[in-house]
Amino acid sequence: MSRALNIDAPVDLVRATCAKHEAGISSIETLPGGATRVVLMSADGAALIARAFKANVIATPLARTPLTTKSRGVPLTQDQARASAFTRS
Repeated sequence: MSRALNIDAPVDLVRATCAKHEAGISSIETLPGGATRVVLMSADGAALIARAFKANVIATPLARTPLTTKSRGVPLTQDQARASAFTRS
């Protein structure tokens, strides 16, 4: 099972549910339309959260918005954002 889930629920509810079930979050973001994309630390955690949200798990692919830097508004990919976080002085 993938560690990434798209859930039709607000970010705060997803965070609270993950904390309640002690499922570690690797990444979380709000998707266009109000759904939440969450990547869990383990496949077991993802399975647990998928069961907790049951019918609210979205099985179809959803559009995501690119990350932007605050200084220039330049779209970044997830990999570029991670790399730039480690190269700052």
